[in-house]
Amino acid sequence: MSEQTTNQVEHSQDGVRHTLRIVVPAADMSERVDAATQAYRSRAKLAGFRPGKAPLSMVRQQFGADIRKHVLDHMLPEVLSSELETLELRPLDSPELADVQFEPGNDLEFTVNFDTAPEVEVTNLDLSATRPAIEVTDEMVVEALEQLRERGGQLVAVEDAPAAMEMFGRCEMELLPKDGKGKKLAEEDRFVRIGHEQAIPALNEELVGMREGESTEFTTTLGEQYPNAILAGKEVLCRVTLAELKQRTLPEVDDEFAKDLGAEDLAELRGKVAADIQANLENNADRDVQTQLLKGLRDGNPVDVPDSLIERRLDEMSRRFANDLAQQGIDPRNALDWQAFRKEQRTAAADSIAEEMLLDHYAVDQEIEVDDDTVEEEIRTQMEQSEGGNGRSVASFTQQMRKDGSFDGLRVTMRRRLALERLQGHATIDIDSGETPNVSGPEGE
Repeated sequence: MSEQTTNQVEHSQDGVRHTLRIVVPAADMSERVDAATQAYRSRAKLAGFRPGKAPLSMVRQQFGADIRKHVLDHMLPEVLSSELETLELRPLDSPELADVQFEPGNDLEFTVNFDTAPEVEVTNLDLSATRPAIEVTDEMVVEALEQLRERGGQLVAVEDAPAAMEMFGRCEMELLPKDGKGKKLAEEDRFVRIGHEQAIPALNEELVGMREGESTEFTTTLGEQYPNAILAGKEVLCRVTLAELKQRTLPEVDDEFAKDLGAEDLAELRGKVAADIQANLENNADRDVQTQLLKGLRDGNPVDVPDSLIERRLDEMSRRFANDLAQQGIDPRNALDWQAFRKEQRTAAADSIAEEMLLDHYAVDQEIEVDDDTVEEEIRTQMEQSEGGNGRSVASFTQQMRKDGSFDGLRVTMRRRLALERLQGHATIDIDSGETPNVSGPEGE
């Protein structure tokens, strides 16, 4: 191939988003096309000609589209790699190819769009947070004991009595179009706690007074919480048979109740419950402080998070949520508006990526490292806390993690945790003397 002419490159940038418009001269492209045509000619089988002897014009006519594709498949990556190296640009992901224009005899023109890693600097470390006040009240202990009592309740059959509020009815249900004609829309067989049903709210009233074995039908509007998003909020005909009726019996909160839960008596159980509440409040307060510090870190050290990383994070979040729904027996395809979900989670995704970048940068500045022994000790601790580690040895589990890459992923997570702890150690933490925090933790947990 003769000496190449210079490609024309237009480079524009908006933050971390780059656009390259590249033009490869026709002379260079013609040499590539001629070489590809000769290669096709050498192995082409055309009637009346031995391999390698067919006229080039006939080869171009017969294999023109294949030759063009062959040239582009080899030329585009080669040209792009060369220009990226010249410009010293390192895309975070595969560049997006657009607007490819080429016909033999003409210039090759194409556009690529890509993101590069943002410049990350951690210069503003004047961080502060307010830690919620911690106080375990008698009301909290009573509430927690009541929750334990609820968990210890048993469902017993209701003998020859009508259904009433707070009872549990196993309902065999069919949902049909509101006029009762056509195919069934859904079929269910599940327990309903009368007075607490949200998916089909009308059941809270319709079941009252019914007895086991009785059936009824009614037209109703399904709740917005109905698992099938297509049916949620729609008017349907509901046919119900009350197959079973049960009510919950709750134990008395006394010494016997405490012994069933592993305590010597009720006084000891109260003490354990209070200690658990204290630990829960402390954990919630720690998370609250860390959330404030991370927000302060982001605000004081802005990061231009690339869209490609945000989209990748949203893919991960969507995949995890879809798996959670599937494990609950809910078809994720119809469970919610996934575009709306991504839109709602976009800010959270961008914030989490910015936090990770800042913590990683700070860890490098502070020379924070996590060696293999520390990671293995963390794995051992996690396995001991996860119901005995499922019978696997730490060595076997660690080896598997090294193979699938999660070992280094855990190392990164631990290093970020240490970086955040060091930031917290240098931050100003005030104690809030205001309202007592909620036992159940921050909203959304």
